[in-house]
Amino acid sequence: MNKKYALYLLALTVFLSSCNKNIVGFKSKKKGNVNVEEIDFDYFNAKTKVRYAEGDKIINGNANIRIKKDSLIWFSVSPSIGLEATRIMITKDTAIVINRMDKEYYIFNFDEISRYFNFKIDYDLIQAILLGNLARPLDQKTQIAKENNYFMIKQKSGPLDIQSYVLADNKKIETVLINENQTSNFMTLKYSEFKETGAYLFPKICQINLTYKAKKGPLVTSTNLQHNKAEISDKPLKFPFNIPSKYEAFK
Repeated sequence: MNKKYALYLLALTVFLSSCNKNIVGFKSKKKGNVNVEEIDFDYFNAKTKVRYAEGDKIINGNANIRIKKDSLIWFSVSPSIGLEATRIMITKDTAIVINRMDKEYYIFNFDEISRYFNFKIDYDLIQAILLGNLARPLDQKTQIAKENNYFMIKQKSGPLDIQSYVLADNKKIETVLINENQTSNFMTLKYSEFKETGAYLFPKICQINLTYKAKKGPLVTSTNLQHNKAEISDKPLKFPFNIPSKYEAFK
């Protein structure tokens, strides 16, 4: 596995995602009202089937996902045969990928990941994608409009223009459109099959498409996440992560 392929695996995990119910309310003086039900939690755990495609590269597998809110995201990724091939730890500033097959490991910062995909990526965006939460918090600059059975929320975060479509009946985000205006690269998130998980509705299916400019021209990555089991808890989870001494750092 080379470093570029490790980024493919990291992209797979990036575009994969008992507490009191948290309803975030926001009032826009010009546009009206919206309530978004966001998942609040201490710890999150899911077992997920993943299909990732970029050009002629296709990866199918299973992932165990664990999250400590606003702190750690942990993945164990296995192909269909069941043996772990990759383990990943994401913190606020770095992502570390352990490649079991080639006995190597890779360390990326978010600036490097963002440059590779020509798309601004950070910890908060990954966590929001996995949970089906808003990509950015609501603030006084947020624009809100009612469209048929949806509320449309428009936000700007640095180079990103974000549009989130919230279902009026269950207050859950169904579609998110993210455009990076400096590059015109574009991400689409689609959530479906909402199931009760603790006090919340959680999307069982998440489809993520990212269109970005590469040296050979525009590329589209497509990731489908199917969460077969998702749990929210206030009890601490374990995040085992140890790089064997014999593994080499790939640069």
